[in-house]
Amino acid sequence: MSLPATPRSRMGWLLGFLLIARVLLLVVAPHTDPSESRYAEIARKMVETGDWITPQFDYGVPFWAKPPLSIWMSALGIALFGVNEFGSRIFLFVAALMVLLLVSRAARRELGRNASVAAPAFLMGMPLFFFCSAAVMTDIALLLGTTLSMVCFREALRSGSRWSGYGFFAGLAIGLLAKGPLALVIVLPPLAGWVFLTRSIWRTWEKIPWITGVLLMLALSVPWYVAAERKTPGFIEYFLIGEHWKRFTVRGWQGDLYGNAHPVTPGMIWVYLALGSAPWCLGLLGLLPFRWQRFRLWAMDQDARGLYWVLWLLWPVAFFTSARNIIATYPLPALPALALLLAGIPPQEGGLPFWKRFHPAGRLVVGMGVVLVCWAIVVTVIAPSHSPKHSERSLVQRFKKERKAGDLLIYYGPRKYSAEFYTDGSVLSTTSANELLAAMDAPGRCFVALPSWWMTMVPAPVKRRLKLVGSWGSGPSLYLERTDMPDMAGIDPSKTSPIGN
Repeated sequence: MSLPATPRSRMGWLLGFLLIARVLLLVVAPHTDPSESRYAEIARKMVETGDWITPQFDYGVPFWAKPPLSIWMSALGIALFGVNEFGSRIFLFVAALMVLLLVSRAARRELGRNASVAAPAFLMGMPLFFFCSAAVMTDIALLLGTTLSMVCFREALRSGSRWSGYGFFAGLAIGLLAKGPLALVIVLPPLAGWVFLTRSIWRTWEKIPWITGVLLMLALSVPWYVAAERKTPGFIEYFLIGEHWKRFTVRGWQGDLYGNAHPVTPGMIWVYLALGSAPWCLGLLGLLPFRWQRFRLWAMDQDARGLYWVLWLLWPVAFFTSARNIIATYPLPALPALALLLAGIPPQEGGLPFWKRFHPAGRLVVGMGVVLVCWAIVVTVIAPSHSPKHSERSLVQRFKKERKAGDLLIYYGPRKYSAEFYTDGSVLSTTSANELLAAMDAPGRCFVALPSWWMTMVPAPVKRRLKLVGSWGSGPSLYLERTDMPDMAGIDPSKTSPIGN
């Protein structure tokens, strides 16, 4: 006799809630600075300029930091649905749904029907995956490639399916077009370790279509690399040496052409993994009661599936342990393996699987996950000023409401990609007092956006010509040039501004 709400049905309801919540945020959440709005604006420029080979960091400035797969996906959505959040995110969300389907497929084949719901629910509930599943970034496209490769490799070995073998190489091609050779580094070492430990070298050679598969991978990925290098010479050198070596080995690397380095203490990726998978990672505590011998038997059971998932989980994190320049999204390729592990943790003697064994704790963990998602919705929809990251959408909307023909919006301070996205690239940015004065003295009204605390550094003659239109939390405030003041001719801003020229 089953309970009114079985653990499987609870996981089904949880997965449905998480997907609906993510779709809601996909539509209503603004693009935030700096990362998501930067990629969204690059995608918008791709549609505007019609250049689908070389992404552009600014008009005429190539973006060499990443291959274009995720940008293509966003640009396609913008071309179909317009310059808005839905258009720029929808196909990335489709990629995330494909990842969930791959995890569900693997769980069903390996663990049964119940796990086919639990595993994707665990994955969708992890904060890092929940965020990245519809964020305009390169990470979800990479995850689709690595997950496809890892799932298809094991299917090809177990079933002998040639299509699964080609799926393995198609996943590598997706990874190469999403983030470059990093995809090979994430996928191949754990597979090599598993093949060696299980003595499956001959079986791997026999079941995987290596020659035709490699040709397929190259045919899908290499043409873009050739076209990109021919169109903007220097891309290959910067991308391979700078982005794939110096970024991770040189602390505070200053060669980044498109942003700032992210220096961190070595080993920080383990903290990112714990935070990005909380509270679900607590389920790994279910492995603690096992003695080594029992754990080894579990890991090698069913064609060493446990070992396969453990290597898949640990390798991406171990690889970046010594890296000095990473961000919080780097553990993402490990999360599908963690979800499968959580769904497949064996019961203690006489017990039940993880999500059934600790029924009250299971409810507690699910409740914690739901609370996190609800908090994200409330902050995004009701109190965006309290969001950890800021967007210029509200400011731009106010500018559009107030502006007249010939009016100009200029940001005095750091470049704001979200402002560029929401103004279709028409906003100006400057850190030069001379350029700000020239804009204010030009025909038409000038709207100036800058943080309120910057007003203490604005030249006094400029400050007198600005009146506040609106402010939004800690982000920039919007000011309008007063038309009843004299122009700035004859004023030397270098003598009136601590910012200088």
